[in-house]
Amino acid sequence: MSLRNLILNHVIKNAYKHQIRLACWSCGKDVKNTESHLFCGNCKVLQEPDKKNNYFNIMGVKETYDLDETELAKKYKELQKYLHPDKFANREQKEQEISAQYSSLVNEAYKTLLEPLARGVYMLRLRGKEIPENTEVDQQFLMKIMEKNEEVENAKSKEEIMELNQENKALMKDLQKQVSTAFFDGDMKRVIKFLGVMKYYTSIDNQIQASIRSKGIIR
Repeated sequence: MSLRNLILNHVIKNAYKHQIRLACWSCGKDVKNTESHLFCGNCKVLQEPDKKNNYFNIMGVKETYDLDETELAKKYKELQKYLHPDKFANREQKEQEISAQYSSLVNEAYKTLLEPLARGVYMLRLRGKEIPENTEVDQQFLMKIMEKNEEVENAKSKEEIMELNQENKALMKDLQKQVSTAFFDGDMKRVIKFLGVMKYYTSIDNQIQASIRSKGIIR
């Protein structure tokens, strides 16, 4: 199987399902029959990104909060392998620019969909919603978060920081389940509520990971 066919039939399979008529920027031919719309079926040049595609379509994964992170990582590696600008070093200047644009787009899509909070916020935006900047939370909850931050700051030993890490990961996992259920139910108010809480625990996680790195702990 040729490199181009490998890309079209395996790497980006089913990523671009909507049928639209596009004209190749290079030869002017209709590219609607190419499975992924990435390459022109006539002259084989890389096409410009379709602005109608969201990050899930770009990565070729199902649009769901409970996406398979292993599959996402695999898709990312494959996409970057075949779309990296180095692959187009001897091609026309415009195709080089398009490959650089695609590479950057894939990086951003992967980074967004990989992180539970960023993924949830992105899915909210796809539905025309946002998390308010000043999310209302219970004062008792805020006190709990402040205490947890102090615990992380005061953790001196590897055992202490890793125990805090395990506890926070468990809380994050539970929150992800609640966000997933809320998305499934179509209840955006609950999604916003749980993502608002997740912001605080994500901040704690960032603090914990920084502490782990600073202590030279290999996970």
